Amino acid sequence: MRRVASLLVVGVIVAVPMLAEAGTKEVRIDLRLRPKIKVTSTERILIGPVTLEPRVDAPTTSADLAATREFRQHLRQLLRRETDLTIVEYDGEISPPSDLPSEATAMAEFWREVGEETDAQLIVTASLDVRVLDREGYTTEEYVSPTDGKTYFRQVLVEETGFSYDILLTVLSGETGEVVHQEQITDFKERSERKLQEYQDMFDDLYTLENRLLGVFVPRTVVAKRVIYTD
Repeated sequence: MRRVASLLVVGVIVAVPMLAEAGTKEVRIDLRLRPKIKVTSTERILIGPVTLEPRVDAPTTSADLAATREFRQHLRQLLRRETDLTIVEYDGEISPPSDLPSEATAMAEFWREVGEETDAQLIVTASLDVRVLDREGYTTEEYVSPTDGKTYFRQVLVEETGFSYDILLTVLSGETGEVVHQEQITDFKERSERKLQEYQDMFDDLYTLENRLLGVFVPRTVVAKRVIYTD
């Protein structure tokens, strides 16, 4: 037993210099992620109502109303362009049974009737809260000092100009009316001050948003960084 132990110690001692001398290389790899819900990519999907998240601290603005229209159109175009799902064309008015998203999506009978009327297998609805940000101020952030390795806090000037989005996306079964998937998505689109009153293309070129939306219905590929040891 003593001889075996001594051999193990020698092995560790020899291995340490080898690791120290080894170089490292950062590589990027593609990771394949499964969709959040099970689909065959041939389902009939209805882009249902997009409503505003109830709030009491500010009145409804033209940006709010424009955002609901823009998001519904953006989602329709995105799914039509990037998936094989069949987008249901329906001209009727679908009014949610409640102004509260949590209550509305829980009313399975209502959504089952919508699915029956439109012949949709999946129904997508969303509530969103959009904020127009044009401000600057100081925020506190932590950082690790390269000198002593300790964590400190510092004040940083932050300038925010653009649209901030908070979206609750819900997918329901058109057959049962039950919730199939639900998730919260946040994103921010920077705009110049003079373009804050322009409400077209509010959701274009938002990588995080589009990636999350597509990830619900179809497989997606994300890029990850890995460090490997080289000789």
